[in-house]
Amino acid sequence: MKFPWNKKPVSSAGRLAIAIGSDAFSYVEVVGRQIVRSGTEPCGADSPQQLAKLVQALNLPGANVITVLGLSDCQFLQIDAPAVPADEMKAAARWQIKDKVDIPVDELTLDVLAVGDQRAQHKRQLFVAAARNAQVVELGAWMEAAGLQPSVFDITELAQRNLQCALAEQQGRGANASAALMVHDAQCLLTICANGELFYARRLDWNSQSLGDMPAPAAVASAAPAKAQGLMSMELEGVDIVDYGAEPDDGSARESDSTPRLVVEVQRSLDAWERSWPDLPLQCLWVEAGDRTEALQGLLLRTLSIAVEAFDSKTLFTGHPASERPPLMLLGGLLRDGDRTH
Repeated sequence: MKFPWNKKPVSSAGRLAIAIGSDAFSYVEVVGRQIVRSGTEPCGADSPQQLAKLVQALNLPGANVITVLGLSDCQFLQIDAPAVPADEMKAAARWQIKDKVDIPVDELTLDVLAVGDQRAQHKRQLFVAAARNAQVVELGAWMEAAGLQPSVFDITELAQRNLQCALAEQQGRGANASAALMVHDAQCLLTICANGELFYARRLDWNSQSLGDMPAPAAVASAAPAKAQGLMSMELEGVDIVDYGAEPDDGSARESDSTPRLVVEVQRSLDAWERSWPDLPLQCLWVEAGDRTEALQGLLLRTLSIAVEAFDSKTLFTGHPASERPPLMLLGGLLRDGDRTH
């Protein structure tokens, strides 16, 4: 998403992507698709000045810096597109979200993005990304002190879209709809994309109960083939994709004491997608949960009627360090198309 405070287009030469969390600073430096270096530095107790000095000592390239905002740093809303000219869209969206945000809209920096590829048979909708002005100003001042020049401020939803669409294109699935479920600290993000565009995004809780009581790996493996052939075959009239209260069919995960809440909510989202977009059946669900990826994949294979695959970013970039895996969302930010506006 191209926020209003972007400085210039993204270069395909040497680039740096960074993220600042509550307790760590992460970075990935690339040339083209070659990872030059990456790392994560703890900074929980550091002042902004101390962190700026730490980053300066790393001698990172200062230009073409892509900053990826975390889920907690930016709200992501979906609204009906206002019936106004394109140059008035942001102002109209600002008014439309005023009752959906927890601070005055005048204190927010926002941008808008069309939902999906704007197929004619569906009502036109927009995604709205909104970040606090004060936070943006503070981050910009810190980057200047650290010798970094921001070229793009990106968000997690679009970084995940970039990863998902790049892998789909690489595997010859670019025109098909795919889903991705990736864990980001205390939340996970479910996205659905097709034709290089983001159609759907939903944030879900991630905690120690998210996986429930997992069966033994052998039991999961034996159950996988029967669960790996597409979604349900229901053909219903389109409904608003934000209807998460859909009842699963007989082959779907049901909410019970033994079914983790995460699985129930993922299934509801997939059910709603199937009814809303019958012309775009999902081909697969990619999952990424760090060292819990295999467990999450096994759980979803056991409970959903769709092919579930581990997301493998190693095919998208070369030079992955053996000691520490680069943060996925930074790789997603680095997959921005320089000619793309969002």
